[in-house]
Amino acid sequence: MTHYIGEWVDNIKDMFNKNNANESELQEGEITVWDTDMDVSNPGVTYDSWKDYDASNTSKTTNKQEKTNTSVATGKYRPKRHIRKINGGRVLQYPIDIDTNIQDYFEIQVFRYRAAGRLATINTDTEEQLGSDSEMAGYNRRYNRQNLRLEDLQSTIQIPIPNSLKDINAVGWGEDSLNPLIGTFGNDILSNVFGRGSGRGVINDGLDVIDGMEKTFTSILGDGSGAKQFRRRGALNAIAAATAAATGVSLNFDSAITRINGTIINPNMELLFTGPSLRQFTFTIRFTPRNPEESKKIRMIIRVLKQHSAVKKNPQVNESRGDAGSNFLLGTPDVFKLRYIKAKTQKDIKGLNKFKTCALQSVSVDYTGEAARFAAYDEDSQPVTTLVTLNFTELVPLYDEDYKEFTNDDDVGL
Repeated sequence: MTHYIGEWVDNIKDMFNKNNANESELQEGEITVWDTDMDVSNPGVTYDSWKDYDASNTSKTTNKQEKTNTSVATGKYRPKRHIRKINGGRVLQYPIDIDTNIQDYFEIQVFRYRAAGRLATINTDTEEQLGSDSEMAGYNRRYNRQNLRLEDLQSTIQIPIPNSLKDINAVGWGEDSLNPLIGTFGNDILSNVFGRGSGRGVINDGLDVIDGMEKTFTSILGDGSGAKQFRRRGALNAIAAATAAATGVSLNFDSAITRINGTIINPNMELLFTGPSLRQFTFTIRFTPRNPEESKKIRMIIRVLKQHSAVKKNPQVNESRGDAGSNFLLGTPDVFKLRYIKAKTQKDIKGLNKFKTCALQSVSVDYTGEAARFAAYDEDSQPVTTLVTLNFTELVPLYDEDYKEFTNDDDVGL
């Protein structure tokens, strides 16, 4: 028995001596420092004294990013490490027993943002296309729509389809007025250059317009009722401008004339197209866990939504060239791919709208639920009810060509 105890003590001594071998090799006064980002096998950095260590680390900043990006030994920047994927990037489902084979569901996938890498030109846009319109089948169009600006899947969330589903397809329209003088002098040349034209070329159309301008000017000086009204108001406006320049007094003859005869200058108002709009979507998701495992999934889902909608600090613009990032730039947050999916077939639901790639602009979490009073479970203090409101906006507008993807007439499309 004494033999075994002695052998056990010798083994402990050997282990102690092995763990302290590096220290025994140090000269008197020397110290070894290990950085938190060093590998386990790294021998560390040796300094002659604490004074030498302080001299080589003159920066007293508490910025964690600087500490993790700068090597103590070499002073070089290490590549920025991406934030780890929640749950290892595996699918997060709520409730945990949701069966996607028998229940339709709402899927939110998170991807790293992929910049266009080029600028739009006169003839091309920045939306990726796998082929020309003549070559492109419905599948390729769907691929282009669903994978715009996406790379490197980060997380997938699958939940029951939320309540109150809405989509608004809006286009910009605005009122516009036209001065009759512009129409009088510019109608011919503008309609010939930018309109249908005569078919004889822009130069010939321009020469015809120059010949017609003399007739236009003569008509303004004629006796037509419109020309007379124009000349009278033009004379009054000239008097008003001269008076304002000489005395600083502003005279408004137009309102005075309206008071006299009840007329105004025709603004030729028309509602004109001003531009496309970006669609926005708002979802309110209600989480009510039934057990600790479901509480854990809810916390992970909320963490994914918050973490991946956050702005990226010290982004790496070009990782292949060794860019380690810097505080000078901020990076685009991750983007989201949304789908309403039909059970069994795993295809988009025809009766609901489809999405282009979206940005998550805001995440609002109400931890008190509808009661507006905090209540939690004893075991993990998880709130009984959590309401999460998500505001998404698509990255690019909708165009008529986007609907070529949907070959079935009974699909609502985008």
